[in-house]
Amino acid sequence: MLENGIKLLEMYTEFLKKNPNGDFSEFGKTLSSNVNRDNNKDELTQMRDKMPFPFPAKSPDEYIGWVWGRMMSFTQIWEKKAFANQPIHNLTEFGIALYVMSHEGCSKSEVANHSLQEKTTIFENIKRLVSNGILEERPNEKDKRSKDLKLTETGKTASFIVMTRANEVSQHLVGNLNKTEKVKLFDSLIKLDGYHQHCYKKYKNDDWEKLKEEMLD
Repeated sequence: MLENGIKLLEMYTEFLKKNPNGDFSEFGKTLSSNVNRDNNKDELTQMRDKMPFPFPAKSPDEYIGWVWGRMMSFTQIWEKKAFANQPIHNLTEFGIALYVMSHEGCSKSEVANHSLQEKTTIFENIKRLVSNGILEERPNEKDKRSKDLKLTETGKTASFIVMTRANEVSQHLVGNLNKTEKVKLFDSLIKLDGYHQHCYKKYKNDDWEKLKEEMLD
């Protein structure tokens, strides 16, 4: 206790040297700021030590961004292996097939609007699925310029087969996490999904600079 008092007195003396007119209130704010800064350093140190290679970062966000990018790459790797030699080639095509299955008679634009990808990308995937006999296009009775989409019998069979593969990929992605960790991860991802869904609806037609301005406010 005495040692802590002496240390505090030394810190206050040092504070007065730098701030001759400072008071206890300002000194308290300085202590609080130093504690927060030290805690942040401790967090960064812990995160840095867990990295597979030296990677200096100024904030936890940078480390999370790196891990997130790695997970995206791993997802693509496992997805490619799981969907190899399948009539439905990736999770995007699988998502399209499921949407058409539950919204029979929908248009290509409706599928694209439901997706978080560019229209041209979705249209290319739909074209490929039609060519592979997974989807079928039929003229729209009300608008001859538009075509309705339907999942073929081949497409339904392929979707159920691929659904098993998609579940296997999901199990593989969460890897060695225990049940508690999985629930915590799910809660965090759901929270992030809500945040990004809000941003997407509000800024999907704006450039990054506009979004960045809002983030800084």
